[in-house]
Amino acid sequence: MQSPHCWRLTPLFVVLFMAGCASSDNIAPQSTLLDTQQLQLAQPKVSSLAISTQWWRSLNDPQLDALMTRTLQNSPSLKQAAARVREAQSVAGEASAANGPYLDLNGSSRRERMSQNTLQPFIQSYPDKPLYETTNDLGLNLSYEFDWWGKYRNQVNAAKAQIDSARAEQAQAALNLASSVASTYYQLQSNYALQAVLQTEVDNNQHLADLRKRQYEAGVYGVDIPQQTQAQADSVKQQILQLQSQIDQHKHQLAALAGQGPDAMAYLKPVVLPADNSLAAQHELTLELLGKRPDIVAQKQLVESYSQQVKAARKEFYPSLSISGFAGFSTTNFQGTNPTLLEAASKAWNVAPAISMPIFHAGALRSKLGEQSALYDEAVESYNQTILNAVQEAADAITIAKSSGEQLQQAASAEKSMQDVYRVAKARYQAGVIGRDELLVSQTQLLQQQQAELNARSNVLQAKIGLIRALGGGYEAPATESKS
Repeated sequence: MQSPHCWRLTPLFVVLFMAGCASSDNIAPQSTLLDTQQLQLAQPKVSSLAISTQWWRSLNDPQLDALMTRTLQNSPSLKQAAARVREAQSVAGEASAANGPYLDLNGSSRRERMSQNTLQPFIQSYPDKPLYETTNDLGLNLSYEFDWWGKYRNQVNAAKAQIDSARAEQAQAALNLASSVASTYYQLQSNYALQAVLQTEVDNNQHLADLRKRQYEAGVYGVDIPQQTQAQADSVKQQILQLQSQIDQHKHQLAALAGQGPDAMAYLKPVVLPADNSLAAQHELTLELLGKRPDIVAQKQLVESYSQQVKAARKEFYPSLSISGFAGFSTTNFQGTNPTLLEAASKAWNVAPAISMPIFHAGALRSKLGEQSALYDEAVESYNQTILNAVQEAADAITIAKSSGEQLQQAASAEKSMQDVYRVAKARYQAGVIGRDELLVSQTQLLQQQQAELNARSNVLQAKIGLIRALGGGYEAPATESKS
């Protein structure tokens, strides 16, 4: 015999059947993550490039160390990145709390004058005096929605991935800042060194110009020879002025990076440029090296976050079960009654389980799922583009570092040859074989080659800083990050 309680479940079965009307079919992400194997990069090796997160300390420059510490502590851009991490953590807290039970203490009191037109159908005659009603409530309200399908869990995972992404972006901001400081600092130091060489060349050219002038006055040369020599000396003086302007601008740039005024870096003094074997060595570009870039980690975590959001949006189509309740005191004062709120007779409670099934929402749920799917596709394509950009930047950085190293070797070899030429010229001058003007010409050629060697050394240093930046600057993703 059919149970007398079965008819009570009939509406529920009808609702479950009709829930099929709210369908999420044919709404899904369309993009796929780039298969890095297609880029034909070398596979990770057991021994790969290891970069310290404080890579600049290997340069053994206390002045740079102090500058870097000062900048990383005071930079507005890093403080902004740290604020974004705290914002993401707060959003994650909100997402985690969304599925928790809510318990509120509520108290209310209401005084109402009853309308005669409202009461007439229920009483034969309206009293001479107006009727008043007073309602008092005091108690606890509880509400909770069961996360049967994991919708809220997906939202929490999405928020956690956003935290990981924000932390990786913070690391990328620190990497950009550190590499900019190191690059600008050594441009400054290269200009200091070049300025010293140019000043020696100016003095040398001026001595030669004075000598040519005396030779002209003695009738040895025409007027064009001392004029040409003087023009060369003046040209080098102009280069010194240009270098001084660049030095001042580099100091201003370092001050801005550190969040300080333009004169804050006036204390920076010349130091010897690091050896050409400093910083990162040249290594084969591998998949493992690309994984050390914080911008790639940040984009991958965004993909994970939007993937979780898509799952959460899809579960909006599923039924939800919630429960609410009240426990406390409630009274109503009507027609002269005056009950006491805090007495046993005023106790009240209720429990209200509820189930909700989406049937027809005018396309709102499908639009929401479509929006999240599109955002996921955007994140995937942004990740793919970041991978491609990283491959190009790292490959270019390795090529530039290799090329600049070869150019430095050539420049150093040429400088050594010019040293030998000058040494011979100086010996011949001391032996009286050649005049002082020929010695000064040889010295000028040596100084010009020293400038070329300084420029090549500076290029090597800049290339290696660029290589460290392209390889992620030693960044290691935290072990707590969400995985796709």
